[in-house]
Amino acid sequence: MSDDASGIDGDTSSTAWVPKHSSATPQDGTAATAQAGKTRRRVKRTLMVLSGMLVLVIGGTVAYAGYWYYRIDHNIKGAPLHGAVVPPEQLASGGGIVQPTPDPYGDVPINILLIGTDARLPGQDAALGGFTDPSGRSDVEMLVHVSADRSNATVVSLPRDTMIPIPACVDAKGNQYPAQSIGMINSALAAGPGCQVDTVEEFTHVKIDHFMMVDFAGVVALTNAVGGVPVCVTKAVNDPDSHLNLPAGTSTIQGDTALAFLRTREGFADGSDLYRTEAQHQYLSALIRKMKDQATFDNPIQATHLMDIASKSLTVDDGIASVGKLLDLANTLKKVPTQNITFLTMPTTAYAPDPNRVAPDTALDDQIFSLIAHDQSVTGPTTAASGSAGATPGTPSPTPQATSSSLRPSSVTDAIVVENGTSNDGRSRQLAATLQADGFKNASGVGYSSTVATTTVYYSGQAHQAAAEAVAAALQLPASAVQPGTDGSAPIVVRVGSDFASGDVFNPAAASSSSSPSALPSAALSSADGENAADPNLCVAAAGSQQ
Repeated sequence: MSDDASGIDGDTSSTAWVPKHSSATPQDGTAATAQAGKTRRRVKRTLMVLSGMLVLVIGGTVAYAGYWYYRIDHNIKGAPLHGAVVPPEQLASGGGIVQPTPDPYGDVPINILLIGTDARLPGQDAALGGFTDPSGRSDVEMLVHVSADRSNATVVSLPRDTMIPIPACVDAKGNQYPAQSIGMINSALAAGPGCQVDTVEEFTHVKIDHFMMVDFAGVVALTNAVGGVPVCVTKAVNDPDSHLNLPAGTSTIQGDTALAFLRTREGFADGSDLYRTEAQHQYLSALIRKMKDQATFDNPIQATHLMDIASKSLTVDDGIASVGKLLDLANTLKKVPTQNITFLTMPTTAYAPDPNRVAPDTALDDQIFSLIAHDQSVTGPTTAASGSAGATPGTPSPTPQATSSSLRPSSVTDAIVVENGTSNDGRSRQLAATLQADGFKNASGVGYSSTVATTTVYYSGQAHQAAAEAVAAALQLPASAVQPGTDGSAPIVVRVGSDFASGDVFNPAAASSSSSPSALPSAALSSADGENAADPNLCVAAAGSQQ
């Protein structure tokens, strides 16, 4: 087939966590303070969406050079990954942190903490928030787990009102923050993002590799840049607090309306943060689908523009604080198929000392975080065969053994031609770009005269067999896909069939299956309100809807 060569308020309702010898004092319990706290509780997880956008936007295959590389690289701010006086992994017991085990191909899972802060620095942040306040809190926390084979991802929102232990930390200026036997999970950010990482790592026992932290100044601009995002509500919403006014059904939102949708609480169901989290999951799912459908990442100009916008609001750990490092990370992350991305909200229970706070539901949370720590998929492809006699319901169907190769992509000098045997325009260019990002320097994409059913990697002679196997391994194709013989266009020819019509890695079940959470026990899944990123029918229950 053819191929071309508004006001946003923060939360100060909790007692501030201040460093030793600080002159700051906790807020008192006056009526004025209580009213301010009530007003500022309206925004909790606005920035989850921007955080997710950043992971996606950075995944664009863009040729950064000269001015743009310099500009974007200098937009990105770095900070230490750890902030605890004694990081969890260095505790005498090892902190209970589960160390990842490489898969048969030597790959390991990636865990990223996405942090949204409500800091209102002078300028656009303060204008959006209605006042200046540089002391941000972690109003959004999402633990993103990407499997070692990059076939699935799980995103767990951690409610900011959750009460857990906070370790002793030191910030970038050397200020010491004492440990808290119990405190709001978001209070750890007072000592910097590294302390937030260590708090979550110690609580979940999941080893965190990176963090990405954003403020909300870029939400409006970035949402506008992609042309808006479709969202759905079961009934008309008119929330005077967030100024969200939407009719029942589906609407495309952007700008201030998108910001209002992300911060609305009273407009959804029972007015709790849990339904606001579901709304944000719906928004991010729709954004992912839209950007992939429009091939946003294949448009260098658009991807560069989005990267520039996103990077202005971005702070990451020092290990990935450059365009090159972020691109390396994102080229890995973008391989996850949309249908294999599941959003969860960490189950919680009532917190007896304060009805405005919640406690972890330890039994259910342990199940979720254990799966993540041991790289077991919460989302797995399922087919009709899964429900057949003798099969265990909800378990993934077996797939052919993927090709293995000891040859590194960067050592392959053979010319590789990707031929589009699908009905999707641009498919060969997409996979050629994927191979180039993986290290195959001489990959290019062309059209093909007809459609084919099965993807095959051909090689011309035994001297090119190892390189062909390396290509198949990078695309996670089965060993049976590698065959001798080519059409003369190159020593290695990847003829892409309809069984590989989308995605950056081969997923034979994708075309004929729906993906749903499968490994998580039903009680934990139900409590966590699992949502799939590929589901176009997600719709948030508006206030007054029947539950």
